[in-house]
Amino acid sequence: MRRLRFTRPPLGRALVGGAALVLAAFPGSLRGQGPYVSTQQMLALPPLPFDTLVSYGPTARNFGELRLPDREGPHPVAVLIHGGCWLSIADNDYMDRLAAAITDAGWATWNLEFRTIDQPGGAWPGIFQDVAAGTDFLETIANEFDLDLRRVVTVGHSSGGQLALWLAARGEIDERAELYSNEPLRIRGAVSLAGIADIDGFFAMTDRACGDTPVRLLGGLPLDSVPERLAQVSPVELLPTRTPQLLISGQDDRTVPPSHVQAYFAAARGKKQNVQYSSIPDAGHFEVVAPWTRSWDDVWAVLGPFLETFGRGQRADYVSPLKAAPAELAPPPGRTRRRGG
Repeated sequence: MRRLRFTRPPLGRALVGGAALVLAAFPGSLRGQGPYVSTQQMLALPPLPFDTLVSYGPTARNFGELRLPDREGPHPVAVLIHGGCWLSIADNDYMDRLAAAITDAGWATWNLEFRTIDQPGGAWPGIFQDVAAGTDFLETIANEFDLDLRRVVTVGHSSGGQLALWLAARGEIDERAELYSNEPLRIRGAVSLAGIADIDGFFAMTDRACGDTPVRLLGGLPLDSVPERLAQVSPVELLPTRTPQLLISGQDDRTVPPSHVQAYFAAARGKKQNVQYSSIPDAGHFEVVAPWTRSWDDVWAVLGPFLETFGRGQRADYVSPLKAAPAELAPPPGRTRRRGG
């Protein structure tokens, strides 16, 4: 296949109120996180080249960016889902460096964009329908890009962690439910990076990030009045699933605190879920998706073997991709591994 490299202009982000909205959504990422990568830094990063952009639906937000490894297929696929409190304050651009790192390790990556709850059509149940449609669309493009649908994992960050776990659990949704799908694409593994895993529990936190967006995610009604919606989309409500899960959090994350992830991990273990948990030292909310940081070796030491379980034949000896920081972050000089653009 002839390799084409594309970039696109960054999507417009709904920064109503500018930095104040971002601060409200990610308080721990901009206050008191010391040397850690901040929300402002992540969202300011320019997009990286990808191989092809594919639309999976009718709106401008229904697309995925596909990156293919420099090797013969068929390729295992990692579906990447960005965070941002389910809002348009963030888009899939900030996941580009994680996507490039996983692609360099031998995986095709499908970096999804979708409508968020503050955009037309993104409110309940639109955001869930979008990420489901985007993931299932791999069946449409698998032959063209030599993708191995027997080896698909989801990888989500922050609120995208909730969506990654949900995508892998769609087979557990009651057939009478609004979001039931008869034949969802089978997900072999789910990775939640600093992810929200219990919507109700997260909303109950006193000093939570994301404001009232967990309520808005479920249609704007009090959470205790829509138990049927919680049962369809909150990962803790869908336990146990048949899909192995990996949970990774930064030890100093104040946006989605490790205590939130640990509570889910305990609940999952109690229900005999196949689940692993790792807390990364000296890491905040974004280090788990930032391959240039000093925390990445610890992240990859857990993430790499988990992916290898499902991506047999990938480069098992590959360690610490993309060690150089983006120029925008003005890091000290160091070794660089970047994909060609």
